Amino acid sequence: MDHLAIIEAEGFALLAMTSGHLDSPVPTCPGWSSRRLLRHVGRLLHSVSAVVSRGTTEPPPPNPRAPTDDEGLIAYYRRCLDDLLGLLRETDPARPAWNHTGVAPPVVGFWHRRLAQELTVHRWDADNAVGAARPPAAEVAADGVDELLTILLPGERARATTTGPAHGRVHVHLTDVEGEWLIGLAGNDVTVTREHARGDAALRGPAAAVLLALWGRLPFDASDLAAFGDAALLPALHPGV
Repeated sequence: MDHLAIIEAEGFALLAMTSGHLDSPVPTCPGWSSRRLLRHVGRLLHSVSAVVSRGTTEPPPPNPRAPTDDEGLIAYYRRCLDDLLGLLRETDPARPAWNHTGVAPPVVGFWHRRLAQELTVHRWDADNAVGAARPPAAEVAADGVDELLTILLPGERARATTTGPAHGRVHVHLTDVEGEWLIGLAGNDVTVTREHARGDAALRGPAAAVLLALWGRLPFDASDLAAFGDAALLPALHPGV
């Protein structure tokens, strides 16, 4: 999968969607406007550029604020996206680079996938601020589900300062592309295997709908999804929950 091509396509699509509607509320990010969404993503791009350029696994310094005026913000986002794409294209993916997970190898290549997925979901958010949203491509969404379940969720739970309440097994099954996972939840411990097996709960559906539900953008009982068993376990699959 060409994650850099996804970063470029989704990054510029997000800019095009938000820049003409900066005051529009983003319904899938409660309390946010398109302006805040653009600022959030722009600062992330800037921060990752700092991480990649340092060549160390040490955390980066604090990220400076983005411009507060609209014209400056749009220019800032465009510059951050252009600079990051150039940097990622010229940097060995195996070069050391910090990441927040504590699970994924601390190398530049981690950020190829993470940013492709971050921009894919936030572009969908930006679409929702102005009209009907274009869902992520199935293959991209399946990659995002795998990243969330095998890297982000275990990493978030391992760093949690309070013990997670969920105990049980959840089976996640994609119906339009290949993808099955069995997630074992035991407080802050998470184990994940890629297999077909019975769980205490299950979530089935197209990859895009599953990805968006796992990120809290769709309810687990959305029309494209089917949930079975102990539905109270499903919210524990949200990273950070």
